[in-house]
Amino acid sequence: MGSGGYFDWAMFDVVSFLTRLPVKRGAKIEAVAAKSYLFPLAASFIGLVVGAVAFGGLAVLRFGGLAVLRFGVWGSEAGSEAGSELAALLVLLALYSLTGLLHLDGLADFFDGLMAGGGRSEKRRAMKDEKLGVAGLFAVVFVLLLNLFAVKTVCSGADFTAGFTAGFTAGFTHFYEFVGVFVVAEVSAKVSVNTCLFLGRRADATASAGSNEGLEVKGLGALFIKSQTAPKFAFALVSAVLVSLFFGTSFGVVVFVGVVVAFFVSRLARRNFGVVSGDVLGASNELARTATLLVLAILWGV
Repeated sequence: MGSGGYFDWAMFDVVSFLTRLPVKRGAKIEAVAAKSYLFPLAASFIGLVVGAVAFGGLAVLRFGGLAVLRFGVWGSEAGSEAGSELAALLVLLALYSLTGLLHLDGLADFFDGLMAGGGRSEKRRAMKDEKLGVAGLFAVVFVLLLNLFAVKTVCSGADFTAGFTAGFTAGFTHFYEFVGVFVVAEVSAKVSVNTCLFLGRRADATASAGSNEGLEVKGLGALFIKSQTAPKFAFALVSAVLVSLFFGTSFGVVVFVGVVVAFFVSRLARRNFGVVSGDVLGASNELARTATLLVLAILWGV
């Protein structure tokens, strides 16, 4: 898979695809598909940015502007809760401003197809329909609300006084773990995509061989699936675990939530559509991030 300068440019290709940042213009989609094993590493950068925004925004809201807006409730329970809610909204805004809405659109299309009546052809047709259906709208709103709840729970548990009452080391450790929540959630989302790609290879081949199942095989998802190999998936999985372990042992376990989500999403896709498409990958990304954030929110509150 190469190293050195190749790895650097490959990472630029992947980051430019996964985000709206103009780090490299003109990257071909075929090249990005061949380097999809770098998704978890690129996700760690996205998570760091989102985590930093969350920590900084929460600090300002809780100890700065919020105290003025609420007329002197600095440090009160009400001010803390309001700060957490506003910070959670800021986090989601930062996340989707950075990554775009492509995967969220895939989530909507996936559920529109999933809830459509008829056979596989009809379900695929509903998934490809550009119009947003009720099922897709419900899925997007529900997932965003779950994300908001999870992030708000994590923000509510953030202790900004640790650095003052227990020393700099304790404060830095808390910041380290707080940001780790968002890094691991994003890494889990991307390793979920890698898992779907790996599991989708067989479904893709089956669809290609069928007489009436080859509609989606020419799509964007098929391009990534065809570029997927066992060594590339292994690299993505190992890199996801190593990045997560950097923040703690429990994080290294939680990152497998993305793998579990991908298993169920790809299974649903094969059963309902006969193939794993780009919309399925987007749905797996969003559902894995949400599930991981919920698990981490529970652990954070314990």
